[in-house]
Amino acid sequence: MTSPDTALVETAKRYPFPRPGYSFLYVDGEAWRLNSLGDALEDAEVDVDGQIVRVGTLLRQRGITAPTPLSQRTPVLAYGANAAPERLRRKFAPVGPAVFPVLEARLHGFDIVHAAHISSYGAVPATLAASPGTACHIAVTCLDTRALARMHETEFRRHTYLFGQLRNIRLEPDLLPPMETVSTYVGGYGYIAPEGAPLALAAIRAEGRRFRTCSQTEALQAIQAMLGVPGPLDDFIREAVDDEAVRQERTARLRAQAQPFTYADFTPVAP
Repeated sequence: MTSPDTALVETAKRYPFPRPGYSFLYVDGEAWRLNSLGDALEDAEVDVDGQIVRVGTLLRQRGITAPTPLSQRTPVLAYGANAAPERLRRKFAPVGPAVFPVLEARLHGFDIVHAAHISSYGAVPATLAASPGTACHIAVTCLDTRALARMHETEFRRHTYLFGQLRNIRLEPDLLPPMETVSTYVGGYGYIAPEGAPLALAAIRAEGRRFRTCSQTEALQAIQAMLGVPGPLDDFIREAVDDEAVRQERTARLRAQAQPFTYADFTPVAP
């Protein structure tokens, strides 16, 4: 049996957590593989145990009312844990049933790199960095007003992310036309660059990558070295999770060494 202490450390090391590798409809903790998608989500079709089923039928069986049409939702990039069903369950379980598509997508001109802060569960989370010639495989969440408000609560809790519009981009989401503008969260403290350049997440696929990749464990080791904290890595993680003051102090020191996100066509907006 895994001890709670071991599980805590392993949670940090598992970031950005498993993604299914296909577009899905998140429905109250479940992830149904999307087979088709239109403006009326209840008319979409999903794969449930090998059977193609209309979404409206499944929602009625669960007592969930008709969801907001796709055209009235906000597309938001999901490049880290927000594309992982297990983390979405943790985020949305406290607020009741949520229904939204999570679409596989390719974003051109950017890469996904390690941000200059430490999460509440001890991981070095992700952010964007401009990277001409790179195409990264991420996701797009299509959020209604209620789901977006909940996402803001989780992302702004420690003031580590900004929210805004990326314009003049090339984004190719599954099941939708290409986009030139999308909403996104961006690390407000920038990204770590221990060797003068960002460290890309090895867990995120990309073509034409310019930055060195590293695993979450390697990123944690890098920030431990940057901060000059001695001892085993697992102890370094536990200290950050168990003591918010330690975590905030370490984040402040990372922030002082960070490189900022720079992209002329990103406009922060008030949530």
